[in-house]
Amino acid sequence: MIFQPGMVSIVIINFNSKLYIERCISNIESQSYSNTEIIVIDNGSTDSSFSLIQKMADEGRLRLFPAENLGSSKANNLGIRESNGEFVLVLNADAFPSPDYIDKCVTAFRKDEYTGTVIGKLISDSDSSIIDSAGIYIFREGIAVDRGFGEKDCGQYNKEEYVDGACCAAAIYRRSMLEDIRIGEEFYDEDFFAFVEDTEISFHAGIRGWKTLYLPSAIVRHVRGGSSGKMTEFNYYLNARNILLFFRKDFVLVTRPSDRFFRFVVLFVSRIIQYKRLSAGFRRRLNNEVRELTNKMDKKRDCLLHPERLSTFTMAGRQSYLVAAIWRRMSLRRLFLSTKK
Repeated sequence: MIFQPGMVSIVIINFNSKLYIERCISNIESQSYSNTEIIVIDNGSTDSSFSLIQKMADEGRLRLFPAENLGSSKANNLGIRESNGEFVLVLNADAFPSPDYIDKCVTAFRKDEYTGTVIGKLISDSDSSIIDSAGIYIFREGIAVDRGFGEKDCGQYNKEEYVDGACCAAAIYRRSMLEDIRIGEEFYDEDFFAFVEDTEISFHAGIRGWKTLYLPSAIVRHVRGGSSGKMTEFNYYLNARNILLFFRKDFVLVTRPSDRFFRFVVLFVSRIIQYKRLSAGFRRRLNNEVRELTNKMDKKRDCLLHPERLSTFTMAGRQSYLVAAIWRRMSLRRLFLSTKK
C-alpha cells in the first residue's frame, strides 16, 4: 500500500462518547494543518453518539467503521490499517488538541528521521493549570507513569526532550515506525485489549531504536477517563494482567540482574493491592490468563529486537519506583509532622 506523504490520519475510538465526540471532531476539523483524514471506529456504542457519527460520515466528514467492542488495541489497529497517511494520530474521543497541534507535531518529525512518536503536553480539560501527561517515564522496575500527572503546571515540563513513551490519548506516530514494529497485523498488542498498551508500544518502539519526542508547545486538553468510563473491577483486572504481560514480553530484554529484586518487591506489593480490588473470580481469571498467554508473549518477544539500530533504552541510572515511593512517603510524613508543631 502506498501512503500519502504529509497526510495525517486521525484514528478515534468511539465508545458511548456522546459527551465528547462532537467537540473532538470539531477540534480536528479546525486544525491549521489541513492534510488530514478522520477515521472513527465505533466500539459497539449504545448511546446517541453512534447516530451522531453516522450523520457526520454521511456528510463526508469522516470514515466510520462500526464494530462490536474490540477493545482499544484492536480498534486502533483496525483504524491504522484502514488509514492512508504518512503519520497517524491516535486520539481519544475525550481529547481536544489546540488548533496548531498537528502542525507543530509534523514539523517536529522532520527534525530527526528516528523520531517515531511525538506527544504534546496534555492538560486537564477542567483545569488548564493541572498537567495530565508530559510523556511517559519508565522506572527501573518497569513501572510506567505519566510524567507530571496531577501536578500544577509551573513550567517544570516546558523543555522539549525525548521521553520514554507517549500517552495514547493524543500520540502521533510515524508510519514507517508503525510498520517497523508491526508483528503480523498488530501494531498495538491485541492481547492487551486495553490499558498499558501505550506503554507497551512505546517500549517496543524504543528497543528497536525509535525515539519519542515530547513537545510542550503542542497542547491537548484531556478529560481523564472520559473515553473509558470510571474504573471498574474489569479495568483493574486488565491493568494488573497487562503489567505482567508487559514484563514477560518486553521488559525482560533490558532488565539488569540488580533490578530484579526491586521489581519483585514492587510486584509483590502491587499484587496485594490489586487483589484487594478483585473478587475471587477475577483473581482466578488473572492467574489463568497470564499462564495461558505466557508462551504467546515469549513468541512475540522473539520478534522485537531490531538488528540494525541500538536500543534507546538503558536501565542504568534510572530512578527506582520503590525508592521514589519510600522517599515520597517519608517527605509527606516530615511535612505532616512539621505542620503539627
